Amino acid sequence: MMNIKTTIELDFSEIKDTDQLYEALAKKIGFPDGYGKNVDAVIDCLFGLRYPEEGMTKISIAPSERIIIQTKNITSAQQNLRETLIFIVEFVNYKCKFKETPSSILLLLER
Repeated sequence: MMNIKTTIELDFSEIKDTDQLYEALAKKIGFPDGYGKNVDAVIDCLFGLRYPEEGMTKISIAPSERIIIQTKNITSAQQNLRETLIFIVEFVNYKCKFKETPSSILLLLER
């Protein structure tokens, strides 16, 4: 059984570039103040969802839990923003697979 811990909503009518995407994720998931504000730092922070002792997110999940990132207005976003979000989620889940743990993020794309 899949347990969903929380749903994070990203409204792409308010997100216009990658910096705003990183900032929205940081704010909603609770990245540390000094995170690097780039794609690698975002991936590292999100991978930390299952490792609360590392302090990379304010939200933490158990091995049986996942979070959902739900988008709104994704079709109006620039292609590079859509691709960046998908890349981030894919890479975090790839790292989970590499560590032999279930994927930690589900991505729900809504127009």
